Amino acid sequence: MSAAESTPLALVTGAGGGIGLGVSRLLTDRGYRVIAVEIDESAAVAAARAIHEGAIPVGCDLSDRDQVAALCTRVREEWSDRLEVLVCNAGVIVPGDVADATHQDLDTQLSVLLKSPVQLIAATVEGMRRRGRGHVLATVSMGAVLALPGSAVYSAGKSGLRAFLSALSAELRGTGVAVSGIYPSGVDTRMLQRETLDGGSTLNFVSKVLSIDHVVRGYARALRTRRLEVFLPYTDSIVTRAMALSPGLSNRAIPLMERIGRHGRARYLKRKGLA
Repeated sequence: MSAAESTPLALVTGAGGGIGLGVSRLLTDRGYRVIAVEIDESAAVAAARAIHEGAIPVGCDLSDRDQVAALCTRVREEWSDRLEVLVCNAGVIVPGDVADATHQDLDTQLSVLLKSPVQLIAATVEGMRRRGRGHVLATVSMGAVLALPGSAVYSAGKSGLRAFLSALSAELRGTGVAVSGIYPSGVDTRMLQRETLDGGSTLNFVSKVLSIDHVVRGYARALRTRRLEVFLPYTDSIVTRAMALSPGLSNRAIPLMERIGRHGRARYLKRKGLA
């Protein structure tokens, strides 16, 4: 068996994006061979090249049920003996009110944010539980804790993923398999820039926008501590979780928070040269 064939594997979805690329490089530095999953083959090849020459490119549109099923089959049949880490990082958001959303907008977001991670995690933990080791991680969001108007479907997908990870962690207790969710507030990614220009929630800018490196360090902490939930920054999570205790009262406070966020959004656009 060659060195490449014996190296432990880590599968990362959205591996070509800012957070996905950073986490993939982190895992490579820790001795894993990364399976780089992107929306199509060309994007996957580009991601694999950016990660490391040994990375494995896999094209898979996570909004396509058949493609997700095919990827899950590969997880079970090709990689289950060596797949040590799964990172569900791919994301998508279509800002706007629910009443204005198309069927495709709704379905795509739920498929990428919730349905496909659930299917991939289920396929992966079969082998991990059998071998008695492994780590499932996901980029969730502070929006999983406090729902954002104008991003209702995104918040629904992320909050569903949070519930799934919590229950899964309880199911896997004592098996040697860890489950972690990373919960950042706004992160300076291409997705946030697109969302901002398309009229996304100003609540992303109530506090300082995080760097990608900040989130990668959060992943490093999760890998080290195996904590179920890692909030970034933790101070933001205190207020967010308190507000989530009473959604009715929180909704009354949102107009004030949006005014604060509009100032933060203006500063962000100016700093990025997008104003």
